[in-house]
This record gives sequence, C-alpha cells and structure tokens, in this order.
Amino acid sequence: MKIAIFGAGSTGCYLAGELLMAKLDVSLICRERIKSSITYNQGITLTSYQGLHQRVMPTSLITEVEANTPTFDLIFVTLKCHQLSDITEQLLQLTHKQSTIVLMQNGLGSFDEVKQAFANSSAQPRLLIQGITPFNVLQKEHATFHKGTEGEFTFANTTHTQVIKQAMHSNGLSCTLADDMAPIIYGKLLLNLNNALNAITDVPIKQQLSQAPTRKLLSLAMKEWLSVCKKAHLPLAQFTKVKPQWLPLILSLPDFLFTLLAKQMLDIDPEARSSMWEDIQANRKTEIEYLNQAVVKLGQQHQVATPVNAAIVSAIKQLEQGKKVDIKSLGGSA
Repeated sequence: MKIAIFGAGSTGCYLAGELLMAKLDVSLICRERIKSSITYNQGITLTSYQGLHQRVMPTSLITEVEANTPTFDLIFVTLKCHQLSDITEQLLQLTHKQSTIVLMQNGLGSFDEVKQAFANSSAQPRLLIQGITPFNVLQKEHATFHKGTEGEFTFANTTHTQVIKQAMHSNGLSCTLADDMAPIIYGKLLLNLNNALNAITDVPIKQQLSQAPTRKLLSLAMKEWLSVCKKAHLPLAQFTKVKPQWLPLILSLPDFLFTLLAKQMLDIDPEARSSMWEDIQANRKTEIEYLNQAVVKLGQQHQVATPVNAAIVSAIKQLEQGKKVDIKSLGGSA
C-alpha cells in the first residue's frame, strides 16, 4: 500500500513519522521548506512528552504534483480547513478509483466542502473519510516534531485504515478506528475551542490552564457548544476521563481543586501550544471559521446564544490583522 501525506506540516510530519515507524511506505507532499529541512537533517525526528525520540526517512519527498507523479492508495490530507478549496484536481491526479482519501481537519464544514467539490467533478468518485489528531504537535528546529499532549490518531474504519491499524499495532504503536466519526468530530470541537484562547493568551497550554480567569472563559465557550449540541441533538464522543458535560464545571474550579482533579489535563509538555497560536505567530490565516465560528453559526440556527465564542472569533480576527487583544475584553474573565 502506497501512502502519501498531502500538505505535510506539523501534524502531517508527525503522522508520517508514526506510519514510517510502522514500516509502511509513506511519501510526503510538502513545501520546499519542509523537504529541505528533512533532507538536511537526514529524516523526520519524532519526540514526545513521554520521552519518544525516533528519526525516520520518508520514501519520497514531493513538492510539485506533476504529470509523472505516482498515484497512491491512501492519502492523508493534513492541510488547514481553508486550504482545501483548490486541491480537488491534485487529489484526483494522485489517486485512483480504489484509493481512500482521509481528511484530517478539525472543526465543522470543511469535509462537506470537499465532498461537494468531488461531487461536482466529472472524475470517478473517491472514498472520502475523516480522521483527527487529538493531540498537540509542535514543529521545532532540525525537522523535529514534538507531541505535547495525550492521544492517538483516529480514523474512520475502512479496509485501508484497518491495514494501518494492524501495521501500527505490530510495531508497538496504536491508533483508533471509528465506525461513526460524527460524535468524534463534535467531541473534538469541544476541546478545540481552546485553540483560539491559547493563541490569545500567548502562553503555553499548561500555563494557560493554570490560570482561573482563562479557564473560566474556556468553560463558558464549552457550555455554549454543549448547549448547541443538546438543542441540535448532536452526540459527543468522550476524549477525557470525565464526560464532556463535566468539563466546564472542572474548569471553573478554584486553582487548587482544579490541579487536584485535572491531573490528566495537566499531563502535557510545559511548552505545548495550539496550532492556532503557531498560525498567529507566523501571520497565517487561522481555522477560526471552522471552530468557534461554527459554534456561533449552529447556535444561530438553533436559537442558542453564543456570545463568548463570538467574542473569541472577533479577537482572533483582530490578531490576524496584527492588532493586540486584551483577554479581559472577552467577558467572563473576572
């Protein structure tokens, strides 16, 4: 099985690294900057907060999709949500009618956009499925990609992903397969509501979670999404030791009680930050439209008020424009 990671950045390189550790045939379709870094450093180095340190080399590194570029049986697309609109033709060129395409984006909306783009194409249909990365990956120097929080890759259950799971298991790794990705996507969004707050606070996630005012904001944002899910009858998968409905309460606890009860939430690398923080630092467009803004849109559809998520969206848009944001202006932080 020939595998490609399309748009290999932080998450894509970490995924490639794990698949290579599972002794699979993996190529990267990436920017020249990523290719040069991997080539110069003789491979991708994976590290983690649990002590992993492993270097692997992809089968090939591709920077341009050309007429002679090979096709792949399985492609993981790890671009950001807003970068997907122009890649349909490239994905069709890189695949055949038995191929599977795994879209690894956070949030709501982008999967439907890609499905519609493929439906509008005259080419033979491809199997499109979803996957998620429920942990934080930080790109460091020397082609090093660091896993800073708990979790394992999750993919929709198909013939191709079953091969992935078996290969990973045989080499001391693991991933999760799901027959229904919808609850997982909705449950992951609950946790992803912190991405924007981490970018706004401009401190590592562990430090951010140690501060009661910002925890309260996250709690309020989560409450809004939980209310939307209840009104819209959307099921949420559980990613933490406690049910999703309990997370806002735990986040609202005083510091000493939170530290006592939320050991798992704090079992993360002290330097871990969200991908949205990375985007803001690099002056890139963020995925806010598919995260907190998605909560706002669904809230409007179901008559559920979402003022905190709306304020967070506004703050991120200001950061994207290079403006400064005072987190106290978001409300609920007193």
